[in-house]
Amino acid sequence: MSTIWKLFTGDIKRLTSNVVSIIIVIGLVMIPGLFTWFNVAACWDPFSNMKNLKFAVANVDEGYRSDLIPVKVTVGDQVVNALRANSELDWTITSKSDAIEGAKSGKYYAAIVIPKQFSKDMMTFFSDDVQHAELTYYRNEKKNALAPNLLNEGTDEVAAEINTVFAKTITSAGLEIASSLADQLSTPAVKEQLNTFNTNIAGFATQLESTADLLGTYGSLTDSAGALLDTANALITQASSAAQQGSTDLKGAKQGVSDVAGALSTTTEAMSNALDTSASSFGAVSDSIDKLYADANSGATTTADELEHQATAVGKQTAQYTEIRNTLAGLLGDDSSIVKALDRSITRQTRLQQALNTTASDIRQGNQDAQNQRAQVKDLAKQAQNSIASITADYASNVQPQIESLSATVADASSVLDTSAAKLNTTLGDLRSTSSDADSMLADAHATLDKVANKLRSASSELTSFNGKLSEALNSGDMSMVKEVLGNDPETLASTLAAPVQLKRKAVFPVANFGSSMAPFYTLIPLWVGSLLMAVTLKTSVSRRTRESLGNPRPHQLFLGHYGVFALIALLQSTVSLGGDLLFLHVQAVHPLLFMLTGWLASLVFSFFAYTMVASFGNVGKAIGVLMLIVQISGANAAYPMQMLPDFIAKVSPFLPLTHAVTMMRAAIAGIYDMDYWRAAGLLLAFIPPLLLLGLLLRKPLVKFNQWYVAQVESTKVLS
Repeated sequence: MSTIWKLFTGDIKRLTSNVVSIIIVIGLVMIPGLFTWFNVAACWDPFSNMKNLKFAVANVDEGYRSDLIPVKVTVGDQVVNALRANSELDWTITSKSDAIEGAKSGKYYAAIVIPKQFSKDMMTFFSDDVQHAELTYYRNEKKNALAPNLLNEGTDEVAAEINTVFAKTITSAGLEIASSLADQLSTPAVKEQLNTFNTNIAGFATQLESTADLLGTYGSLTDSAGALLDTANALITQASSAAQQGSTDLKGAKQGVSDVAGALSTTTEAMSNALDTSASSFGAVSDSIDKLYADANSGATTTADELEHQATAVGKQTAQYTEIRNTLAGLLGDDSSIVKALDRSITRQTRLQQALNTTASDIRQGNQDAQNQRAQVKDLAKQAQNSIASITADYASNVQPQIESLSATVADASSVLDTSAAKLNTTLGDLRSTSSDADSMLADAHATLDKVANKLRSASSELTSFNGKLSEALNSGDMSMVKEVLGNDPETLASTLAAPVQLKRKAVFPVANFGSSMAPFYTLIPLWVGSLLMAVTLKTSVSRRTRESLGNPRPHQLFLGHYGVFALIALLQSTVSLGGDLLFLHVQAVHPLLFMLTGWLASLVFSFFAYTMVASFGNVGKAIGVLMLIVQISGANAAYPMQMLPDFIAKVSPFLPLTHAVTMMRAAIAGIYDMDYWRAAGLLLAFIPPLLLLGLLLRKPLVKFNQWYVAQVESTKVLS
């Protein structure tokens, strides 16, 4: 560390050893500030000087007179008179030919021509066939890049002025002709036209109210959507927390499916064996009957017990056959042959069980009829055995193929479950992110819809009130009442007709002037240029004499120690430049200390980038610094919104140091939101580690390349 410090202090002494080097350092420090101050001051408030732009207006409107309105109305003249009193632009009232020719020659930045039919088209408001009055707009797009777009404000100004003038013209004309209309009230044409005017007003009010209701409905839909999103969020969160377990379960299900497939493949054999065993058991019943009857005389009680045991066993088998029958009926239907065979077998087994129980009861009572039932019991056992053989055959021909098909289907399900397990977590994660973003957007949309709906309802209410008063006056036949309605509050009527909905502007993170808005661009770009100038003017290597005087320090000591003078000049550049912004230009800064901190961090990163590139690549490193300057002018989101630029620029922007420095400075100027300043500071400082890696480790392998490059350049005897 002491060696690095000695190298740094030595560089400072050598840099201030003569007047020329001091002048060079002063120039390096002042150039970024001069660049910044000149450009920020130049664009401080350009829109306040729009009155210097010449805007031609030509009026060829012939006016309009109708039977309803005996007074000639010339809206174009009134517009021109209103514009004469407007100082927003340099309005030049001239002829049509001069306006068009002046726009072509560059004498005027733009021109508007009010056509002959202008007043007539505007007065169609009183008719069923309402026409839009049109203006012709000429603009010179060659004279200046920004003026044509800025002068769109001029056309908007003219349009707004015309709307207001027209509304006031309507009301003033109504007052002027009200007395003459009183004498013509009996004329059907006059009353019809006034009714048309009133109907248009009513229709307009109804449209405003319907629009407000529609917006209210959309607002309600956002509430419903919000509630649905809340529920969905909860379900998604619960499902997401169980996603890993679900994946494990699906893998287990895959194994289970494999086991089921194996089990199904053995079902036919097991069922066939069970049916054969069941048939044999009924044969055993038939064989045991003779022995039991032979022993009946010696032990009636024992024989009866044995018969009851056999009856119970037959009953259990009957129950099992019943379950098999119900299962197969669900798969094959009640009309299947095997189901019908099972029904017959179950009936015979039931009769056999009853016969065994009856015989046991008779033997206990010593009833002679027990001996007579011997043949019946043997016959029933034989019938039961035969029915099982029929079931076995039907099972092999009808059920077995379906079980084998099911086994193959279940095996296929195993691979599907395996794929589902992999996709489960990804799907739930995407759903959670999308649902969260949509929730906040719905809340903003609902608030906006409610505000607009309230404005529209207010305007509709005013128009409805006017419509009701005019209708009442027309229906009364009293023209003096019509005059009172039309002339009661002309200013209110004019304002309502011209602009039924007003926009209230509220700035979020307001910036006082355009110069402060452009300060990040015109302050940080010069700091990058200043870093390049340092890398070009100052040597990035240490002389042999200096190395020997320090005892030949190691490469990393030389690299870090020599950068110290670059860092010092960079800090002086940012301090002078940003200090001048605050103290002399009075650039807005909600957080002045963070404003200065932005400049200090940016200048250190920029200078370290230029120093590392030149130290590692020589002249090629200087070219890299210039290339980065070119890309960052448009790609750092410092002037135009990134959404307006080509897509490839938006993709490059996050990898540019200037992008994050601009974000930091904007937060310092207008205010911090959600730690955006500190996140951007972290991203800016993230450029330091790769630069250190290049300067301390990767620079060594590049030494031979730089030597070869220098030799090739010097061999030309032209380049240096």
